[in-house]
Amino acid sequence: MSLIQCPYCKSGNVKQTASGNSNSNYFEQLQRCISPAQMALLGARLAKKAGLSPAAGAAVGVVIGGVLVVVSQYCFEAYYNQADQYLCLGCRQHFAWAKP
Repeated sequence: MSLIQCPYCKSGNVKQTASGNSNSNYFEQLQRCISPAQMALLGARLAKKAGLSPAAGAAVGVVIGGVLVVVSQYCFEAYYNQADQYLCLGCRQHFAWAKP
């Protein structure tokens, strides 16, 4: 038993799987999903469906994508990068626990 509880099922039956930089490619994976280019495409599509200019939607998407990348990079560096990785033996979910 651990003092750390699973955030999904609240079980204390968890096992530490790794610490520190074990998921160093996490940010790169996340950036592919929310890159400014991806958000520009999404913005253009949504603007076109709403009857607005796709160029305006793309511009808004680029800005939002850039902000999301910066915020996610900050959160990754500040919290997740040095977090311990755990596996809940009850519900089999993986989660990270940030060190205080």
